[in-house]
Amino acid sequence: LKYLITLVLVMGMLGTALVAYRLDKINAFIWLSDYTFNSPTMGDIEGVVDIVFFMPDHWEPGNNQDILNAWMTDYRALAEKHIDADGYKLKHDWYYPIDQFHSQEVESLVVLCSEGLGDIGVQLHHRDDTPESVRRKYSDGIDSLQTYGALITEDGVCRFSFVHGNWALDNSRLEHGRNFCGVNNEMEILMDLGCFADVTFPSMTQLSQPKAVNKLFYARDDENPKSYDNWTRSSTSYKPGPDELAFLCGPMMIDWTDWRFKTHPTIEDGCLYYEIPTTLHRFEVWLKAWIHVEGQPNWVFVRPFTHGATLKGDGFDNILGKNIDQMLTDVEAKYNDGKKYRIHYMTTREAYNVMKAAEAGHNGNPNDYRDFMIQPYLYQPKTLQKEAS
Repeated sequence: LKYLITLVLVMGMLGTALVAYRLDKINAFIWLSDYTFNSPTMGDIEGVVDIVFFMPDHWEPGNNQDILNAWMTDYRALAEKHIDADGYKLKHDWYYPIDQFHSQEVESLVVLCSEGLGDIGVQLHHRDDTPESVRRKYSDGIDSLQTYGALITEDGVCRFSFVHGNWALDNSRLEHGRNFCGVNNEMEILMDLGCFADVTFPSMTQLSQPKAVNKLFYARDDENPKSYDNWTRSSTSYKPGPDELAFLCGPMMIDWTDWRFKTHPTIEDGCLYYEIPTTLHRFEVWLKAWIHVEGQPNWVFVRPFTHGATLKGDGFDNILGKNIDQMLTDVEAKYNDGKKYRIHYMTTREAYNVMKAAEAGHNGNPNDYRDFMIQPYLYQPKTLQKEAS
């Protein structure tokens, strides 16, 4: 018996050590504290639960015409099939890499956006920049996108949301001598140019991952890297200053029901992986994260993300094909009855407006607040530009 007990204890210690090693390898200790002690999951909520569903896409087609054609055809077909509680079709956010600009790609996206199927945001991959050099890159990229009416609201203001290429916002990734940013005041520069929200995160395995998880929050830039780790949660009682950037982060959940990786449960970050099919179960894990404005528990933000220009094999099924189609069909059947749940397909701009409306104390149907602060974009497809000229 003594040897059996010893064996059990040794095996337990080895198992604990293996789990700790795996957690350390994916930098989970950055966020585990907030997840464990400050991130309650959604339980029963009185009244209708309104689900604000939006999907940022780190969209990097690389001048591939086949990828572009797939989005122009298959995405339209997918959006036509899925209508929310307000009568809107499925929407998408394409975060266009301004460091990889190709006019025909932007022209095509603008057509989809002008049809109400999504919005264009800003993405940049860069390394070893200075404040001056990165400001030039952002300014030039924004000007190029505005040529097509992107990022310009109907009241003539430049506003945009942002994804940082390689998950390196605010100089947050310096690894093995490689610097994926270089600029400690990047958030300030982005806000100066019209950025209203960042949707870069989560970045599950990266050092850039925020300490805060499953929250909408604000952060003020400072002279240090990764300023957003000094954050304040979005709530009905907090009034952010004009120098605070909004962060609309996606879910970070430990799915104890899924052990497909054998040595640890699946950590669900909302990414449409190759190896994990897009399913109703995944949606319900995202929903359980209960991302909301504190004080308005009924408006729940469900925000997966993807790299939607990677459409090989299972990637296509999860992003544009049968898997996401089935997930949305199942979601609409279970979470859009109009009594307990309503689903609202939105863009990041609309979701941000709903967040601001919640902070201002509004309630009821979030559909009423899609344009609460930031107006829709102009979008000028090439055909309309020709007619105007």
